[in-house]
Amino acid sequence: MHRERVLLVEDNRDLAASILETLEESGFDPDHASDGAQALRLVESTSPPFDAVLLDVGLPRISGFDVCTRLRNDGFRSPILMLTAQGAPDQVVEGLDRGADDYIVKPFESRVLVARVRAAIRRFLTVPNSAGVVQGAGLTLDTKHWRLLISSGETCTLTPLQGRLLHTLMRHAPRVVSRDELESALWGDDDRPASDALRTHLYQLRRLIHNAGGHAVIQTRGKQGYCLES
Repeated sequence: MHRERVLLVEDNRDLAASILETLEESGFDPDHASDGAQALRLVESTSPPFDAVLLDVGLPRISGFDVCTRLRNDGFRSPILMLTAQGAPDQVVEGLDRGADDYIVKPFESRVLVARVRAAIRRFLTVPNSAGVVQGAGLTLDTKHWRLLISSGETCTLTPLQGRLLHTLMRHAPRVVSRDELESALWGDDDRPASDALRTHLYQLRRLIHNAGGHAVIQTRGKQGYCLES
């Protein structure tokens, strides 16, 4: 039976030991890095890649934010879940902005940690394996590799969560998609983040398209939701 491999990046020894024990008891195959540099080396040398990374923000040598950015820039596609301090919304926003898929606020219950990791891996594994291209509003989305081609000719790579968000909007365009529909497509009905993660991911997506020379195609329609327009 396949055991999903999870890399925990945490410098607090006692907390790391507790999380590793929880992951192992829950059927995962966990590994551990105590600083950012070690985490990058482990991800680079591990094949097949980790199924998920649990990444603390405050790490020695290289911060969790920078580790997340470098992993995404290097093409790491598996879920990254940031471990953030309670009452630190700026950390949540920056983590999502750097390419994290989700976050877990300290202190947390073991069952919540396990549920969030499983949900993130499950969402990642539902990404279509067959080649598929979706077009609309001057965008071409490769749903196999989550690569986005802008009408300007520029290409950018999305995280799986960003890809699913854009894919949902493209499939329903030009219809307005409600917030509830989008959150259900991204997180399911039982695993939704407590804060306004959807708005942050929409902001990231809009900025990626803008920086690649694309137009403002993702529109907000008041309390109704969001839509894609040429």
